[in-house]
Formats: sequence, structure tokens, C-alpha cells
Amino acid sequence: MEHVITQKSLATETWFIEMLAGKGFAKSSENTFTNGKAQIRVDGTQFIADPGAESTTYKADFRNANRQTVTIMVDQMLKMHAFRSDDDLTQERAEKKSADQALAGIALTIKEGPETGGGMQLRKFLWSLYNMHHVVNLWRLTADLDNERAGWVAEIFAGALNGLIKEKDVKRALEAAGEMKRWDMEQPSDNVLAELQDAENIIVGLMRKAPPSRTHTVLVSLQRRIAEAKQELREENSQMPARRIASRKTSQF
Repeated sequence: MEHVITQKSLATETWFIEMLAGKGFAKSSENTFTNGKAQIRVDGTQFIADPGAESTTYKADFRNANRQTVTIMVDQMLKMHAFRSDDDLTQERAEKKSADQALAGIALTIKEGPETGGGMQLRKFLWSLYNMHHVVNLWRLTADLDNERAGWVAEIFAGALNGLIKEKDVKRALEAAGEMKRWDMEQPSDNVLAELQDAENIIVGLMRKAPPSRTHTVLVSLQRRIAEAKQELREENSQMPARRIASRKTSQF
């Protein structure tokens, strides 16, 4: 059974002291830790985090909690901006500024050459971050780009994973690249549905000719996916007027 916190003060636990040190909090007195701005006080199993500047004080009682629970809860609490050191916040602002510049660079690349090899790959990359409708091979993507743009992709991808890049940031880049307007203006025609129907008819004909086998199984799967694509396309077409109205309303602000 994992060790739990009882009456022993957290302030004397080596793992607890090391955990706070890893987040920039040094021991300033027997039961107090500080990062130069925020302060943490520990009274036995009582945990009191004061960000200062008249902000809300956060309290927790970790009596009978195990080490993992304490670590998770304290980690989440100290991730709030109020408990970040000035150096951490300065670094985060610098990283955000750099990521925004990378997004702006990608948006400009797309705007200047949306149909080029790199432009097409970057369009898929931004849409994959925004709505997950595209699957992008990052190796192939960066192989089609120069070093500067490949670096932008790597920076933005890392920023999206760690939460630095938000959905609104990607949307702003898509708008600057002209992608939102392009999508708003491009409505799939009836020809696309007709071509999908032709493809489905060909596959159905092959299914009738193929004997029970792996080939037949693959053909059945293709037929189902084309049928799904047709249904999704019909739904997208029906929703297009509403999307255009929403887009016009958004552009008024």
C-alpha cells in the first residue's frame, strides 16, 4: 500500500521540497516557500498557496492523501499564471511571440502560393490543427519545405501540444492566409456527388465479380467509405448557407 500523509508536515518531506524546487519555489523559512512573488505555507498537512497581489488564496488539506495525489493537485495549482515566476512568464511571452510570428509566416506562405506543393501541405497542416479533418505526414511536410518554414512547423506543432498555441490563434492564421474565405466560397458541386456515385457503382460491380476473399473485403470497405463520404458531402452542402451567414456576422466585429 502506498504511503499516505498523516500528521507529518509536508514541509519536512524531501520529495515535496524537491517538487516545489522544480517549480521555482525555494524554502524561505521552516514552513514557507517562495518563488519571489507567490508564497506557499505548510502547516502539517495543510497547504496554503498565496499568489500575492490581493489574489485568491488557495487551500487544501492533504491528510491521508498519497504522494501521487498531492503531486497532481499541487502541480495543477501551480500551473496557474498567478503562481508562475516573472522569469517563467517572460519566457512564455517570448515563446508565444515567436510562435505567433511562425504562424504569420505560414499564413503569408499560403496566401502567396496556396496551390504550390509547400502551400498545399501547409494548408493541410493548419486545418489539421484547427479541426483535425486532415491527417498530415510531418516528415513529408517538412521535406517539402525550406529550413525556415520547416522550423515554423516544428515550433507551431510543439506549441499546440503544450497549449501555447490555441484554436483562436490557428483560426487567425487561417483567416490571414485566406483559407476561411476560400472555404466559404468553395461549395462542392453536384458533379462531385455524381463522380462519387460513379466510383461507388464501379466498386459495386467489382464486388459482384470478386470471389470471397481479402479483395472482396477491401472492396466492401471502400464502398462503405464512399457512401459515408456522399452522406457527409450532402450534410456539408446543406450547412453551407448557415456557415456563410455566421462568417458574415463574425466579420462585422
